Amino acid sequence: MFEPTKKRQTTDEVKARVPAAVISLLWQTISDFRQQKKIVSSPLAIAFSDDHDDTNIYVLVMQENGHVAEEVTLAYNGPTDFLGQGTIVIVTDKQKSINMTLSAVNKD
Repeated sequence: MFEPTKKRQTTDEVKARVPAAVISLLWQTISDFRQQKKIVSSPLAIAFSDDHDDTNIYVLVMQENGHVAEEVTLAYNGPTDFLGQGTIVIVTDKQKSINMTLSAVNKD
């Protein structure tokens, strides 16, 4: 599951809402979780915290309908205007790709 050889696809709606540097950090988090054997199911839901400081933002990675969750600190010091919008990114493991999309609750 979530093998590194699979193609990573990030939808345009995620790219429009989340800075490229943060998207890269999310992909790295998925890779780290895989290496640490923390992934138990697909999809993963990643919720952005409104809380941040000058050098970090925080996300909550949820699995199994939120029964398995872990807060992750991401080293990021760029613009934070994308926070505070209730953004949830969904990462789904497909047969040949891993897809990053916005949650249905974020789509208007």
